[in-house]
Amino acid sequence: MAAEVAGRVKDRVVILHGIAQMAWNMAGVTFFLRRAGFEPVPLSYPSTTKGLDALADWLRKELRAKGLWDGTGKVHFVTHSMGGLVVARYLEKYRAEIPEDRLGRVVMLAPPHGGSEVADLLHRLGLYRWFYGPAGQELTTEARTDPQAPYYELGIIAGTSGWIFPAAGSLFGGAHDGRVAVERTKLPGMRAHTTIAVSHTMIPWRPAVLRLIAAFLKTGTFELGD
Repeated sequence: MAAEVAGRVKDRVVILHGIAQMAWNMAGVTFFLRRAGFEPVPLSYPSTTKGLDALADWLRKELRAKGLWDGTGKVHFVTHSMGGLVVARYLEKYRAEIPEDRLGRVVMLAPPHGGSEVADLLHRLGLYRWFYGPAGQELTTEARTDPQAPYYELGIIAGTSGWIFPAAGSLFGGAHDGRVAVERTKLPGMRAHTTIAVSHTMIPWRPAVLRLIAAFLKTGTFELGD
């Protein structure tokens, strides 16, 4: 059953990390959203051992086991990096079985919808293939040429502080966070897009980002109240 506070059912927020990370990498998001009145559901998923389609299947099984679509209240999603691709694949693949009246909003932090030039450079290397597994091969710009437009309310936050990864800077033609170009985070049909001066790694920890996440989940915009 969804948690209740003062007679009000809390909306749940499924939280997914990026590739080669764990749920603790999203601990700042989890803590902030709990204080903002949500019921966070942080997940660690096998990001380096399965491809995106299999990870979508994994997510479906996990959410069903936890009864996330049972009861009342909305179910939102907040993701970092490749976690956004996993959620997008899940929501598209299993759209027919997801209750329309239960699906809430989705916030993606630095999602590589259009792939990453870093993956383009490294994906053929044995060490990269071993470390990042099948999903790592799906992060190239060539592999991400036809992302699906969302049918849900989607807000995207991209970082612009790529200086922390100086070696990667020469790969990008415009603003980037050191791993993903701002333009490649965008998706046709998204509800809102904004940028903030933070690197790819640190974007889930920046207080300004956390406030933007909560604002979008509550209002469907990145506009912060007074």
